[in-house]
Amino acid sequence: MTALEVLDKNFDNLVEVIQKAVSYDTTRSQPQPGAPFGKNIKQCLTYILGVAKEMGFSVYDCDGYAGHADMKGKGDEVLGILGHIDVVPAKEEDGWIHPPFAGVIEDDKLYGRGTVDDKGPIIACLFAMKALKDSGFVPNKTIRIIFGCDEESGMECVKHYFETVPKPNIAFSPDSDFPVINREKGIFQFGIDFGKLNGNILDIQGGDRVNVVTAKCTAVITDTVKPVVVYGVEVVHNDDNTYTLTAHGKAAHGSKPQEGINANWAIFRSLALTFPFDTTLAFISQKMCDYTGSSLGIDMRDEHSGQLTCSMNVVSYTDNKLQVMVDVRFPVSFSCEQFYSRLTSALPYEVTVVHTAEPLFVKQDSFLVSTLLDVYNMYTDSYAQPIAIGGGTYSRSLPNCVAFGPLFPDEEETIHMPNENIDLNSLRQMTEIYCEAIRRLAE
Repeated sequence: MTALEVLDKNFDNLVEVIQKAVSYDTTRSQPQPGAPFGKNIKQCLTYILGVAKEMGFSVYDCDGYAGHADMKGKGDEVLGILGHIDVVPAKEEDGWIHPPFAGVIEDDKLYGRGTVDDKGPIIACLFAMKALKDSGFVPNKTIRIIFGCDEESGMECVKHYFETVPKPNIAFSPDSDFPVINREKGIFQFGIDFGKLNGNILDIQGGDRVNVVTAKCTAVITDTVKPVVVYGVEVVHNDDNTYTLTAHGKAAHGSKPQEGINANWAIFRSLALTFPFDTTLAFISQKMCDYTGSSLGIDMRDEHSGQLTCSMNVVSYTDNKLQVMVDVRFPVSFSCEQFYSRLTSALPYEVTVVHTAEPLFVKQDSFLVSTLLDVYNMYTDSYAQPIAIGGGTYSRSLPNCVAFGPLFPDEEETIHMPNENIDLNSLRQMTEIYCEAIRRLAE
């Protein structure tokens, strides 16, 4: 059988494996022995490596940080395919039409957290590798699919993994968009401790992940002052002589804040109007409720990747202490050091650096980018060109790696959102594309 015939034969099994993998809530949790990112992630890794072993591949578990499945090649070089099995949090009450870890199929769509980001695509690559093996393909490079366990929370997984296992010579990550991502903006996530606010403000809570636009934010204030509300903020008068203010927004990936509605903004704008003499509230509402960073004076742009984005995604006012966390994606022509200099010059508050990642730029005429682009254009009958993104993938952890799929142009993006789903027809097509890409890169 040809590789495509093998894929077609095993497609139902591919879907079942994704459903099982999605059933594990692989949000990072408390570490346990052998499970540095929580027991659910470890169990999911064990399950996927077990599937790979049953397929006939040699597997390796790197202390629960990551694992890999190998298809041995004739030469010494390694083709790496890097994906992740951890996910951002998902709560059914946030608007899911199906439970986020149930793996329900409806109208040819598979719903669940991780179906697109990134369990579905990396498992598709595993089945593509099996199809190549079963069709008799003998690669010149060892094909190694790497399953990371901490991509969403700092990439500690690959840092540890690559201290133990040599880096691949060439690689791609199925964790973004088609056709090919050869430019990824720099990432700079930071926190600010603003201290105490007006004494009538008792509590503010919004967001729980710095890389997700806040869908809900609440504030509690005393009823000695009547709140001024804007942008649809809801107000409830409580029995304990307080008001609760609630803003509902729309979640989005932190790299694309313009596609979401940040609930934190509405709360801070309401509070700034309610307490007009609080300088901190005035600063935040005027300077930090802007996804371009221009109000804060940190706007940047270049011809390769466009405009900087900025999103205040986590806020907490507890025990008279306001803390916020901000996600910035800056253009590829700049460095983290250059951005930090711009930030500290513009911001009259002390900054705590949470996470940084330098930009990625792999040339279009490289063997890696040109090969992946040729495969994509052949399967889609198009003339697409490489694109830039604000998201950060595993590609930054390697010197010769780019992101390749899984999202097709004009396809609905549900990554980090309620009702994340993968279209089964798209899943079939992407698996065929990955199969051919792996063959060409490894032959």
